[in-house]
Amino acid sequence: MAVLRQKKLFLVDAMAHVYRAHFAPMPMRLRGPGGVPTNIPYLFGNILRRLIKDYKPDYMGIVFDPSGPTFRDKLFDKYKAQRAPMPDEMRVQLPYVRRLCEALRMPILEFEGYEADDVIGAMAHQAVRHDLDVFLVTNDKDMMQLVGDSVRVLRANTGGAKNDVIVDRAKVEEILGVSPERVVDVMALMGDTIDNIPGAKGIGEKGARELIQKYGSVENALDHADEVPNKRYREALQQQRGQVLMSKQLATIASELPLTLELEKLQCREPDAAELGALYRELGFTSLLRELAPEGNASATASASSSVAGAGAAVAPAIEKTDYAQLADATEFRAYLAQMPADQPLAGWLTLDTNGREAEGFGTRVAGIEVSGAPGTGRAMWVDPAQDALKALAGVFADPARRKIVHDPKLFQLLTGRGAAIHDATQLYSYLLRPTTANHNFADVVLRQFNTPLSGAPGERADYLQRLAPALRAQVDEQELTRAYEEIDLPLAPVLAEMERTGIRVDPKALATMSHSMEREVRRLEKEIWELAGGEFNVNSPIQLAEVLFDRLGLQVAAKRGRGKTRSTAIEILQELSAKHEVPKKIIEYREFSKLKSTYVD
Repeated sequence: MAVLRQKKLFLVDAMAHVYRAHFAPMPMRLRGPGGVPTNIPYLFGNILRRLIKDYKPDYMGIVFDPSGPTFRDKLFDKYKAQRAPMPDEMRVQLPYVRRLCEALRMPILEFEGYEADDVIGAMAHQAVRHDLDVFLVTNDKDMMQLVGDSVRVLRANTGGAKNDVIVDRAKVEEILGVSPERVVDVMALMGDTIDNIPGAKGIGEKGARELIQKYGSVENALDHADEVPNKRYREALQQQRGQVLMSKQLATIASELPLTLELEKLQCREPDAAELGALYRELGFTSLLRELAPEGNASATASASSSVAGAGAAVAPAIEKTDYAQLADATEFRAYLAQMPADQPLAGWLTLDTNGREAEGFGTRVAGIEVSGAPGTGRAMWVDPAQDALKALAGVFADPARRKIVHDPKLFQLLTGRGAAIHDATQLYSYLLRPTTANHNFADVVLRQFNTPLSGAPGERADYLQRLAPALRAQVDEQELTRAYEEIDLPLAPVLAEMERTGIRVDPKALATMSHSMEREVRRLEKEIWELAGGEFNVNSPIQLAEVLFDRLGLQVAAKRGRGKTRSTAIEILQELSAKHEVPKKIIEYREFSKLKSTYVD
């Protein structure tokens, strides 16, 4: 007989993960098209999607703290008084987190007068009675008091499920040295500086654990305070009885709330693709848009596209039937160009073969060409060895009587020669409209604008240039960016192309002289550093430098930094230490000269 799998309920502590996302180290802070910060909804969404992928929960609830005071504020007016106000950058992102949950069809749970912990506790207790496995997704220690045979804490970490920590009864005892039922007693004694739960002054986590291990509960420890051999612990228990008992009340999760577990509302469902697409587009999450609408699956996004349009996106012009084809040779390509109406704008696309180059630019080989004379039509042509097709295209693009549409005008003219009457450049439009967005690749611009993935059909990209250009130009005009486009960005493109084609003349002898001079300066600084440090070492070795700074010289980094950063030799650490000693200051100067010499001169 098959054993039925017990269904799983995941309860996510929303604000714990919001704070975690806000302070997460990232190479750069994400910002949406309008400049609004977007780190939190991006990372928060990553966590939710990973939980679903890795654990496949049957039910899920996202639990928020309500606005306004809770019963703990009435019990202790200084509760959470030391907590810094929520940063403005975090506050502006909270509405997006809520919208994300709604678009993912993940119900939001909150209850006025009670914190998220209490709601999670109430839901967890009721779920156990429904024979569910319950996972509390949080890193907060106080949630370990809820752990039981069917209730566990899930500490979600980066790197996937293999790095997650599931805290069961045994893990609670390993971490805190007591059973889950006694966690609140440990918390009552040690207190919580984040929530300003006072605890017993003079008793830390180690002491709290030892006392509860011996006496079993806070009340019993208080009753036997006179017997405690450690003087500091004994006096803390004797003098702070009322404060400790109040701390236990503050730390205890109030799980008996008048809430009803409605499993049908918590059931995991497919996301609302239209709403999710609209939100991703608004926040500039192009990679997530691509996941939402897999390449080549345009039909799957048709309904989403129209809905997204209501949020400010444009719908691609309705084309009942597209006319795409691959042309056979340069002769056929020339004939096709000749029969195209001269009064219609011509869209041109270059398919490139970078041959392993790190970036597209001068020297890149053009592998193929696409052209379109009207929306819905497109022709493609592989470039022949003699490049006759490319020469034919260059001739048409040099014609000042015909308007042209391209994506990247600098690259286009760099590879085909200077063009005339290039009127629309979709890459420049995209950058003007989304200056904080890093990616302006054509496929991504189309996806952001129309919520439509490109299929790769021959001539399709030239066709979408025809569709995209007027949609973006209308937005540029609406946002009064036309002058910047027409007087700065577009005229600059051929200038940059000529600069890249011509190159920059350099004097090798002058550079060699400069390198020699810089080498002398680097060696001088190295000797000064050795003298100040009291001995020779490899200045370029972070390990040896850390030994000199923190062991030989005894320098210390501010305690507010994480443990790993206290022995770091990164620039911000050196700048901090420069106020205390001359060696870090000289190291910064040494690195600057070494960088100039090796990277730019040599």
